[in-house]
Order: sequence, then structure tokens, then C-alpha cells
Amino acid sequence: MEQEPLVSIIIPVYKVEKFLDECVKSVVAQTYRNLEILLVDDGSPDDCPAMCDAWATRDPRVRVIHKPNGGLSDARNAGIAQATGSYIYFADSDDTVAPTLVEDCLNAMREYDADLVMFQFDTISENDKPLLSSYRHNDFDEVQVLTPVEAIKKQVKAEIDGYFWAFLAPASTYQEHGFSFPVGRKIEDLSRICNVIGEATRVVRIPKVLYHYRLREGSITATLDPQLTRDWTRAADDREEYVVHRFPELKGFMTLQQLNFFANLDYETMRQSLIAGLKIDPEDADALRRRIEGLTKSADEGEEPMPEALSELLGLLKLGVTKFAGIEADADSADAAADDDDVTLAERFRDMREDWRQLRIQRIENAEERKAERKAARNGVTFGAI
Repeated sequence: MEQEPLVSIIIPVYKVEKFLDECVKSVVAQTYRNLEILLVDDGSPDDCPAMCDAWATRDPRVRVIHKPNGGLSDARNAGIAQATGSYIYFADSDDTVAPTLVEDCLNAMREYDADLVMFQFDTISENDKPLLSSYRHNDFDEVQVLTPVEAIKKQVKAEIDGYFWAFLAPASTYQEHGFSFPVGRKIEDLSRICNVIGEATRVVRIPKVLYHYRLREGSITATLDPQLTRDWTRAADDREEYVVHRFPELKGFMTLQQLNFFANLDYETMRQSLIAGLKIDPEDADALRRRIEGLTKSADEGEEPMPEALSELLGLLKLGVTKFAGIEADADSADAAADDDDVTLAERFRDMREDWRQLRIQRIENAEERKAERKAARNGVTFGAI
């Protein structure tokens, strides 16, 4: 009988004593038993280190790595370095996993001849109550078998989220390709997700909810933080650099999608600056403006046309930067600012954002209509064959 592969589950631990036991309990209860569970104590100042050691005495599959605090990326890297399994899975220590997560993923690998398995997730409160959520990542109800390029396109278009706990991958992806999470930065998942997808041979997405993501107050993305915006930008740049190097044919696609990314990312920063009069760091603002201008030029020279709504929204972003960072406006921005003195820039942002939102809604509705048509066509073929 073929030996069942060892699966390494890496769980970084830091200041989560309220949730740690529940998380580990859900992992050790997996229906698939051949596990190596690595609890990486990232210098947690509470009772977590002792709780980790208690789990190691309770279950021989649990191994504890105690290390000085270095952040989530550093903890994950430490886990990768000591993992000995054929596959690696990451879980966050304040979340929980479904009991069949590993078993379902390995079964999907065998059934669809895939080496990267993605699945759905739901959200829970701090008190374990189910929460309503609507993630595009979960917007599929049939198995999807994808090439790496197809999966990367979905990820860049935000149809696949960057959460590392939303998939199971071979250990070789992390240990044989010079992979590491960026230490000292947030948004580490986005910066490296395509590195994992790009090294796969076949990707399968299964319509099963196998992870319970806990939404807590004070999360790193819940506050307006200039450093967080910089990390978002660096993560997007990391992703683009990898994708264009690994798949040069996607250069034009990446340029247009980067523009979409920055338009949606920086809108909220600009909007709050316009309405509340917040300060924008001049260097950050100048870097943002130059980035938008460079991407716009690349998009104009490419084969894929830029949507008019995106072009207008990018123009407003540059106006916001100019107004609140003291940067000299270019001719186009100056002309745009003078178009209507009676309409404030904040109002124009509000109106443009609504236009952009409606455009995205229309695209989603069109996609849903095409999906329904395809499903009806398949049903028609099925009925005709009976």
C-alpha cells in the first residue's frame, strides 16, 4: 500500500491566547492523520508559549518552534525551514479549519491530477458566530481546473484571494524555488501568492468551505496607515515582477490590472484626505503619481484598451495628490481642475467613485448572465441526451 504523504501545517503564534486552543484543536482533529503540526511561537509575550508546549506534550505530531519576535513573515519562514512534509499548509492561529480540509485537498489532487488545491472559506466573529460575507474568491459552485496562467489571471483580477490559508501546495514550491515571505512588511500574502501559483502544474478549485476566517477588531487592514499603503504598493510590485518574469506574455495584462489595483487601493486614502484634510506625505504622493503615470503610459502603448472610467478615476487620484501634497499640477490635471469651479474635488471623487462602482456592478452582472447562459446550455444538452 502506498505510504500516505506527510503534510506539514505551519501555525505562527503571537498574542492569541484567547483563540489558540480552538485553532489547534481543529487542526489535530483532522480526519487525515499523517500530519506534522509546527507551532511557531514568535516571541509571544502572553501565555501562548506555554500553551504551545502543552499541545506538544498532548499530541506527538505537534512540534514547537520558539523564536524571538520577527513578525508573521519571519514566523512562516521559520516554519518552512523546519517542515519535513511533502505538502505545506498555513493556518492563522486565531482561525479554525474544517475537519476534512487536508483529506479533501489530497483527494482533489489525486482526482484532478493537480498539485495545488484551493477551496472556499467563511467568516466568523470573535465569539464564533457566523458572519455574512461576500468574497469574490468564493463565487464559484463547480470544480475549476486551471492552468497556472489562468489561475494567476484570476488572482490578479481579485477573483482568487491571496490568503495562504486558502490552499494546499507542495513543500517543494517553498523549499526548492528560493521562496520566502518578505520580513518586516504587511500584505505578505499578496506579494507572494503568484509565486506559488506560478510553480504549479495544474490548479484545482473545489467548492467546499474548509476554513473559518475570524474577523477581529484592530486587524492590520482596518485602519488608515501610510505604511500599510506603502506595503500594499510594494506587494503589488513584487507580484508584477514575478509574473512578468515567469510569464512574459502577461506583461500587457499585468499593466492594465496594476492600474485597476492602484485605482481601487488609493481611492480611499485620497477620499479621506480630501474630506478630512489629512496630510499626504509628499514623497509617497509623488511616488504614487509617477507610478500611475508610468503604468498609464505602458497601458496606452499596449494592445488592451484602458476603460474610460478607469482613466477618469486615475485622473482624479492625481488631482487629489496634487491638492494635498503640494505637488505642482501637470497641464492635464490643471485643466481638469478648472473644468468646473462650482464642483468641489471631494464631490467629483464621490460621483466618480459611484460611476466606477456601477461599472464594476455591471461587469459582475454581465458575468453572472453569461454564467447562467452556459449553465442553461449545459442543462439543455443533458436533457436532449436523455
